[in-house]
Amino acid sequence: MTRSYYDEFSKLSVTQMPQAIADMTYAYNETQVPAKHYKEMLGKQFEELMEAQASVKLVDVLFSTLSSLQKESPRLFFQALLLLDLGIKPKGLTAQQYQAMSVTADKFEQDKKAKMLDKDILGLFNNILKNGVLYKMKEEDND
Repeated sequence: MTRSYYDEFSKLSVTQMPQAIADMTYAYNETQVPAKHYKEMLGKQFEELMEAQASVKLVDVLFSTLSSLQKESPRLFFQALLLLDLGIKPKGLTAQQYQAMSVTADKFEQDKKAKMLDKDILGLFNNILKNGVLYKMKEEDND
């Protein structure tokens, strides 16, 4: 059976692993990441890493719930989000607010390409996804 790089890597000490990871990273488009970064990541407590996984699982549960609610009644789902965003409780809805909510929901339904979130928020997500958070922070410093 042939040996893989993983076989050798898994035998390295924790002090040798960061440099090996930095070397692998450099091999990809000559990307330089200091071994110190990987050493800090490998030294993180397991609980810290689990927080992110727990957060993703919670988001997944909420996503599934919201997705099923949206499929069940897109109009009511939109109206609930609108009221939530405006800080208006449905129980205290005035006739004027109900009318504004209904007309806004009509407009939303007519515009099939409408997004639920603000275009700037969606743009921010896509910008960070494409360029990374450091690029965004540098961009803000230049403004």
